[in-house]
Amino acid sequence: MSVTLNELEDFHRFAREKLHNGGAQSLEELCDLWRIEHPSAAEEADIHAAIGQGIADIQAGRYRPAEEVTAELRKKFGISAE
Repeated sequence: MSVTLNELEDFHRFAREKLHNGGAQSLEELCDLWRIEHPSAAEEADIHAAIGQGIADIQAGRYRPAEEVTAELRKKFGISAE
């Protein structure tokens, strides 16, 4: 995929804003933040598919209460409830 001038300008604005606000400590982190906030069309499709699957699981009763999962994780990692 070739980069367009508009995409480069968008990234430049994004980078300047993040650097101005102290939002990135390195170029690698800046690129990671860009990818997180600007997923590709394929990544966005994967995200939507995963959300759809999650909704289908809930509607089919395939879920566990958050309190149960949280308690299990606290026990596993030795984290107090306070």
